[in-house]
Amino acid sequence: MVEVELPTSEYNVAGIGTVGGDFKLGEWLVCPTLNQIGSNGSSMRVEPKAMQVLVYLAEHPGVVSKEQLITSVWPEVFVSEDVLPGCISALRKAFNDNARRPTVIETIHKSGYRLLLPVERTSVVGQIESGTTRHSDKSKFGRRLTFLAVVTGTIALLLAAFVWSPLRRRYDSVAVLPFGNATSDTEYLSDGIAEQVVDDLSQLNAVRVMAWTTVSRYRQPQTDVREIGRALGVKAVLMGRIVRDGDRVALQTELVDVGNGSQLWGQRYDQRLADISSLQQHLSRDIANSLRIRLTGDEQHKIQHHYQPSPTAYELYLRGRFLWGKRTKEGLEQAIRYFQQASDTDPNYALAYAGLADCYNLLDDWGKTAPRDSFPKARVAAERAIALDDSLAEAHVSLAMVRVSYDWDWVGAEEEFRRAIALNPSYATAHQWYGESLASWGRFAEAETEVKRAQELDPLSPIVNMAVAEVYAWERRDDEAIALYKRVLELDSSFAGAYGNLAASYQRKGMYAEAVKAMAKDQTLNGDPEFAAALERAYAKSGFRAVIHEELKNALAEQGKRYVNPVGVADAYAELGDVAHALEWLQKGYEAHTSGMQYLAIQRGFDGMRSDPGFRYWLNVLNLPELTDARTKP
Repeated sequence: MVEVELPTSEYNVAGIGTVGGDFKLGEWLVCPTLNQIGSNGSSMRVEPKAMQVLVYLAEHPGVVSKEQLITSVWPEVFVSEDVLPGCISALRKAFNDNARRPTVIETIHKSGYRLLLPVERTSVVGQIESGTTRHSDKSKFGRRLTFLAVVTGTIALLLAAFVWSPLRRRYDSVAVLPFGNATSDTEYLSDGIAEQVVDDLSQLNAVRVMAWTTVSRYRQPQTDVREIGRALGVKAVLMGRIVRDGDRVALQTELVDVGNGSQLWGQRYDQRLADISSLQQHLSRDIANSLRIRLTGDEQHKIQHHYQPSPTAYELYLRGRFLWGKRTKEGLEQAIRYFQQASDTDPNYALAYAGLADCYNLLDDWGKTAPRDSFPKARVAAERAIALDDSLAEAHVSLAMVRVSYDWDWVGAEEEFRRAIALNPSYATAHQWYGESLASWGRFAEAETEVKRAQELDPLSPIVNMAVAEVYAWERRDDEAIALYKRVLELDSSFAGAYGNLAASYQRKGMYAEAVKAMAKDQTLNGDPEFAAALERAYAKSGFRAVIHEELKNALAEQGKRYVNPVGVADAYAELGDVAHALEWLQKGYEAHTSGMQYLAIQRGFDGMRSDPGFRYWLNVLNLPELTDARTKP
């Protein structure tokens, strides 16, 4: 909802009574109701807070301390140290004043500020009064003037509200588009800064921030920013372009109103590469201020008091995040090296450890790495990050994933998920992974709520959309799952995992030709076109059961060359009706602490053996529910 802040209509000025109108400072006419300062027929508008600072100085002759001003103008609200100087600077600009040779506002070193010009009030008929207000006699003429003043003041206030209220809109949603860059070798830098700004802003409850995986699809240059904003459902869009010249970085930014295309704010930042983390934090703060959202003291502290890593560590971190986002085995391994170097360079840099934890958590699935070689390292890194900074949502999510995928500690995992979401309600990955975990525990209604919340935050993310489809599939809602898997492939036609899941849903519906086609595409994208062709030959010769046999044969042949998930092998045996071998491989999955054990209660390949005592034994060991409704029937 758009909020409108009306200008304040009355200020108290010391020595001249209560001001219901304007007053003068030397030759300058100050209009508090309109937040304007004028002289010789020209005027300039200042922000309401700057005007309140000026009025407070006017009503308190002499030196006014910074503490007095902050307490009076921003009561019970935490503000950073540069907010008050910013207001003073805006006032000096309006007065054409010089901070070094002031004629209107003087800075008293380590004390505060004072006005150098006399304060005089103007009466309703344009007279200048000093000291106390003059009282007219109680004549009819005087009463008419008083009535006229009230009417005029009211009309002025309404006009001011009408004229200026659009400028006081608060914007409750924003998209930070990928920054343009002059050369490809600075892409990690431009993407890294933009992504960190998204992370900063997403911690603010007052604004909805589009997730990075969604906005990263809108690479500049773009022809119509308003169209992008409308497509994303946001009220403001931030654009930027970054140029690196040796050890300096220049970033030009522009915040645009999606409704009318006007510029809300623009700024050029020019800093040394060594100060790049400071640039990112200043940018986050400036955007929050320009969106005109109300921040709590805790949110102000979050956005303005980040740990300042060493410049080298920060650049290494940005490189690591860039590669982590590629979601490939090679990218994850390279990202680990960068995050490790960042933490070695700055051992107190919590985000570097959080990045390490994120990488190790994904190695089990994306990197085809044995769980014992990845999850314990993820735990160490996540716990170190939390020890350094307990407010990092990413670190709590990483620890939750260790507990749910490796420890099978459902209670501990849920605590960490909830903690992460409380710290950053806009963190789509937290909602996504929590939702998938809830589904594995049979809590489908809650699961759907969480994954759909992730989808709202990150609507163009293939991974998030696939999580929603997976929940549909686990609920036996195959038609909805298939439709959404197809939507995922429209977003990213090279997303191999979506083809694999689509094939499974086709299989459940008996659409075997479509299933084999999707399976072959999955294998081709994963770099094994020969196996894809083998699957198609098996189906053409002997039907779909032969395809499962071919998959099983391939997995058993590969286990000596790379990590093979034992639960996947158990699933294949179960589909073929070989319960004994399925249970044997579930035992191996338990011993390996594979993450696939988490989904035994809902994985559909095991539907045919759910009544078997051996299978029920494993559900009991893992404290997973025995689901007996229609969702678990073959």
